[in-house]
Amino acid sequence: MEGGDSLLAADAGQKFLEALLLVIETSNDEEEVAAAMGIISKLPVGYDKFTRWLLDAEALTSIVRFLTDVRLHGLSKNPIVENAVGALCLFTVSTNQASQKRAAEAGVIPLLVQILGTGTALTRKHAAICLAQFSDSSLDLSRPIEKPKLFFCCSSPPELGCPVHLGICSVETSFCLLEADAVKPLVKLLGEEDSSVCKAALKALSTLLEGDMLQRGSRVISASKGIGAVIQLLSSQEIELQEKALRVLERIFQLEEHKKAYGASAQMPLVDIAQRGSGTIRALAARVLAHLDVLHDQSSYF
Repeated sequence: MEGGDSLLAADAGQKFLEALLLVIETSNDEEEVAAAMGIISKLPVGYDKFTRWLLDAEALTSIVRFLTDVRLHGLSKNPIVENAVGALCLFTVSTNQASQKRAAEAGVIPLLVQILGTGTALTRKHAAICLAQFSDSSLDLSRPIEKPKLFFCCSSPPELGCPVHLGICSVETSFCLLEADAVKPLVKLLGEEDSSVCKAALKALSTLLEGDMLQRGSRVISASKGIGAVIQLLSSQEIELQEKALRVLERIFQLEEHKKAYGASAQMPLVDIAQRGSGTIRALAARVLAHLDVLHDQSSYF
């Protein structure tokens, strides 16, 4: 595409988004508003130019307004709310922390946590995805705790750090799931019938298990009865969900404390997958069983 054509396309794209926002702001037709919001929710995630245009046009303000509208929340299957939460996925990608900050400052995170317990399966799925994207940035944004000064007798008490990120966290500055009280609602979603909701919740919780956070994050998830909930997912009929649960357990069962606490309850479903499964999940189940000292690493299941 030539440079002039590219500029024309960009200008047309911006005008199209402005037209959608005009519908959202001024139309009294709920179906029309829901359709316009739905188009925005389906824009490609991670395309910063779209996000910037929308932020400049105060789209985030409009979306938050719909999500705080008590009248709309009274209708649990309202498509405006469903599409508005989907649209938030554009503003919460971890590759754009400036956009995440704008969204957090607009009060989006407490709204998302509240939405985890209401609305349609798609609404809850999108809310969990947004929280996962926020949480991906938390470790980088957690503020290091200042070391106490030498003459500590006259200094203020040391700040208590986040038990997972080990720094000073908050909802608006580091988007921390613990500070947002999101861990228990996310664990609860692991019991949903809709597997897409379970996968989104598992993705969000998994952000607490990355790298050096594994031991600390797994303890927080365990305290919310999350490890038992992940083990229950091994009985799912959906292979993809089984696989995601297995990958989480493969990491968690590297830790002796969780092997002792949960190994016995996980053993039978793992053996079943290792015997009846095929391909990737069969090998994954075997590796988890090896962590539990049920199979040797040289087993033919690998």
